[in-house]
Amino acid sequence: MKAKIEKVDFVKTFDTKFGELHSFRVRYNDTVGFYSSKKKDQTTFVAGQEAEFTEEERVGKDGNIYMVIKPVRPQTGNFARQLKREQTKYSGFAVSYVKDLIVADKIPIDQWESASRKIFKLMVDLDKTVEQ
Repeated sequence: MKAKIEKVDFVKTFDTKFGELHSFRVRYNDTVGFYSSKKKDQTTFVAGQEAEFTEEERVGKDGNIYMVIKPVRPQTGNFARQLKREQTKYSGFAVSYVKDLIVADKIPIDQWESASRKIFKLMVDLDKTVEQ
């Protein structure tokens, strides 16, 4: 959801297994949500600015229901890292394939570098078509 932030108030600092967190009361669309930040001078929710976030209802120790808000962040998941790691292997594969072509007398040895680059580029381009 997107909303214009009306007011942000610091509530308290508390310790968790992830370290010290700072709690903020955030007002938007005549609603109150609570946000926890690692920084006391957080810049995620600023009064007068629009922010995109998700809402999640929680039940407090006293049984009251309250809203927790979390900013929407782009995902940098494991897929991108695995793809990059896979593509780093392509250079070794490309040179190996070219070596096989040289041994089979399909290309001259002085063209090994350009042929390796062509094969490497082709492999990366093929990966891009799979991502789409």
